[in-house]
Amino acid sequence: WRGARDILRCSPHFHSVPRFDSVIYEDDNNPLAIGQLHFVFRCHLPGNASLNLALVQAFDRTAWRPNTRTDCPIRPKLPLQSFHFIALEHIVCDALVCQIFGGKHGMYYIIDCIDEDMYLRFHNIN
Repeated sequence: WRGARDILRCSPHFHSVPRFDSVIYEDDNNPLAIGQLHFVFRCHLPGNASLNLALVQAFDRTAWRPNTRTDCPIRPKLPLQSFHFIALEHIVCDALVCQIFGGKHGMYYIIDCIDEDMYLRFHNIN
C-alpha cells in the first residue's frame, strides 16, 4: 500500500510510547467515519492476489458538550470491543484528534480547522 500524501503511524512502541494515528474512512453507515489505526497488514490470497487491511478502533458521535464553548466536533472513542477490519482503500485521509482533558474519559475533539478540506468535510458544505 502506498499513500499519496499521508504518512500514517500505528506502533505500540514509537520511541517507547504508543502511537496510533487517527483516520477518516468510508463506512457503510457513515462516509465520514473516524477511527484510530492500530494495525496494517497484507493478506496473501490464492492466485498471487493480496488484500491490504487495517484494524481500526472506531469513534462514535455524541450529544455531550464540554462546559467551555467550542465549535469543534466531538467524538468519544468506542470501547475496545469496537475494533473492526477495513480495506486500506477505504481510508480517505488522516484526522487530527485531541483528547479532551478534564472532561469525560475517552472524549476527543476533531480538529477541523487544519485546512479547508477538513472544515468542509465536517460541516457538510458542498
